[in-house]
Amino acid sequence: MMYRIAPTLLLMTACFGVQAQLIGTYTVGGTSPDYATLTAALDDLSAQGATGSVTFNLRPGTYTGQYSLVTIAGTPGFITIKSENNDPSSVVLAYDAAGTTDNYILRLDGTDRMVLSHLTFRPLDPFYARAIHFFNACAILSIQQCVFEGSTDPDQSSGFERHIIHCDQNVIGTVDNPQDVMISENSFLNGYAALELDFEGSGGARSEGLIITENLFEDQYATGVYVSNALGQIGDNLIKTSQGIFFTGIRTNFFDGGSQIRRNVVQAYATFGGCTGIEVGNTQNTTGNMISNNMVYCSAPGDVWGIAVYNLWDMKIVHNSVLIAEANPFQCYAFYHLSGFPDGQDAVVRNNIFANAAGGHAYNVDVADNVAVEDHNCLFTTGPNLSEVGSGFYANLADHQNGSGMGAGDTDIDPVFPIQPDLHLNNCAMDDMGEYFFVVTSDIDGDVRGNPVCDIGADEYTASTNAMQAPPITILSSDLPYDLGLNATFSAYNWSTGATTPTTTITAGGNYSCDVMDANFCSYSINITVIIVISTAVNEGASSTTLLYPNPATEQVTVTGLVGTPAYTIQDPSGREVLRGRFNSTPAVDVRGLVPGVYTMRIDDAVVRTARFVKH
Repeated sequence: MMYRIAPTLLLMTACFGVQAQLIGTYTVGGTSPDYATLTAALDDLSAQGATGSVTFNLRPGTYTGQYSLVTIAGTPGFITIKSENNDPSSVVLAYDAAGTTDNYILRLDGTDRMVLSHLTFRPLDPFYARAIHFFNACAILSIQQCVFEGSTDPDQSSGFERHIIHCDQNVIGTVDNPQDVMISENSFLNGYAALELDFEGSGGARSEGLIITENLFEDQYATGVYVSNALGQIGDNLIKTSQGIFFTGIRTNFFDGGSQIRRNVVQAYATFGGCTGIEVGNTQNTTGNMISNNMVYCSAPGDVWGIAVYNLWDMKIVHNSVLIAEANPFQCYAFYHLSGFPDGQDAVVRNNIFANAAGGHAYNVDVADNVAVEDHNCLFTTGPNLSEVGSGFYANLADHQNGSGMGAGDTDIDPVFPIQPDLHLNNCAMDDMGEYFFVVTSDIDGDVRGNPVCDIGADEYTASTNAMQAPPITILSSDLPYDLGLNATFSAYNWSTGATTPTTTITAGGNYSCDVMDANFCSYSINITVIIVISTAVNEGASSTTLLYPNPATEQVTVTGLVGTPAYTIQDPSGREVLRGRFNSTPAVDVRGLVPGVYTMRIDDAVVRTARFVKH
């Protein structure tokens, strides 16, 4: 006998046997969410797949756990994990790793079109402290406007366990590299290295479309950014540390095929050993590579290199400003081409400032012919030898020009850099001493380069007697009275307090100024804002949680760690107040009306605190 199964029963069987693939927006956490936990949400995504774009909006809270994704089944669009209110301080992803095998908060293995936005990543173990680990063909990975809190353990042993974001495709040894990775507008705090991106280069393989832009890298111990075997751009980042140990700001290896390192600010202090601002090597038989418009400040007790390069093909090194402030004078170079063998022999070095205030060489090239063109650079040192080219040591500019056969348009003027570690200029003796070079049409701030003459270095400026705004100084009330000084050395001082010495003693915070004359007989004023923080453990702790993001910013700046609804003021580089208001329902400030530049925000809540940001 044959039995017919009712159509409704077939439909019910199908519904209960197969779950629909995900599409659309889902809430996670909080009251009446679609998913109580992020684990449940990602488990469903992995099990069911997706048939379009999926967004997981995380409600405020700390999500402690570990998450892994592989290739998503179905026809997924973009997979986005973000905070629902677009405030990274409100959503924390945390995990306490036990060892090497579980050393991550989020692992991506070939996951395409992944977007991570407005989140805080907080590894809890001080030794095993990676946040994101990705590898294999992760096509279109975007990490944007997140905060990463790395380990504060300075131990140099097994430092790779404390890379905040890590790709180890080179270790895996397959050429199925991630492609089109964008890391933008994030803040990376502490950690051994912020980014350690080891892509596979076998047979010339590269991770293409890599963009690392507009991020803050602060207080890493070893490295800000390391990239190997990639094509793309590293630009508009602020990389600074006060606790480096053999620190390098940017290091690249086989970053070529027209890749660029441009408009970065590197302020590298090492408390132990040496440091390097930017190190670039192995641009293998490729064209269009460039290092341009970077400001590099380095200070360390050991060996220091400002911009160091080796094994180059078709590299243009143009319009960079480099200052070695402190170092071992016998092994410090503002510019160093360290290849001990003939490489591409076509490097172009033009319109740079290479200044060495620690007594080492401004310019050092081990194999003379590896630099094809060196011209219109400012070479300056306080030491006995300006340069070393091949086997020749040259004490002054005339000797350098005669001995190297290059640098006819060079100068050896002291750039001074009056508000260092910021390397913007106000030098009346150097104005318009560069020669326009078509590959760099604007400066680090977006100002148009002069043509046919322009300024040497990253800053296109006009010498002026107007005041310059130095970076603000924050001190404890217990430090008063305080000897206030300038980071550069001048031949004459006239403080607003009446002092005419390099330092003036102050007993209160506020705005101070000093009329100066530099070594080139250029006269102008420098303004300094001094912020006093009350000397209590509570206030100091509260101050340390202040963070502005994104930094640099284009439309708005969001402030974390606020207490109540405090007032704020924003000052431009000259110290002029350009914006004021009060935080109410949102911790964000609209900065679209500000012209591009560096600004200081002062916040008055439980403590008076200040933070700097860059407006693009």
